[in-house]
Amino acid sequence: MSTRPKTQRAFLTVTVITVIAVTSVFLVYAAVLSTLYGSTVTVNQTGGSVEYNLSNTSNATWVSSLSAFNNGTNWYARMNITGAAAQAVTINWVIEKNTGTWTQQAIPVNTTITLAAGSNTIYATTTGVFSGNYNWGLQTLVSGSYRIKTVVNG
Repeated sequence: MSTRPKTQRAFLTVTVITVIAVTSVFLVYAAVLSTLYGSTVTVNQTGGSVEYNLSNTSNATWVSSLSAFNNGTNWYARMNITGAAAQAVTINWVIEKNTGTWTQQAIPVNTTITLAAGSNTIYATTTGVFSGNYNWGLQTLVSGSYRIKTVVNG
């Protein structure tokens, strides 16, 4: 038996082990090179409230609750958002009636607006401005307890 095949096998084995070892080092090195970090992202928690008014004048006193009034009476809503980030949003205004649970009564009014950073006052119109503020009395012709729910989608 010749020593030549054993030498070739030993050489081949050493070569394969060396290739595997070098490849492993390159893979670990490549993994380290691909670790990337993005910049910090700040997320604001917005707050706010829905306010009501019977006279629908922008400079009148808007309140968080209205005293009882007759069905069919005109009444209006606006929303104050606090802690907003400057961004475009869509606001869905929904009137709900208390029937044991709050149930939606009509198709929502939708507002599309770009918020300024900080506080914003928005009215139930397609653009959020005061002119044309929606009269919720059109949806409250039956006695009961109602509220306006707003959903802000960024």
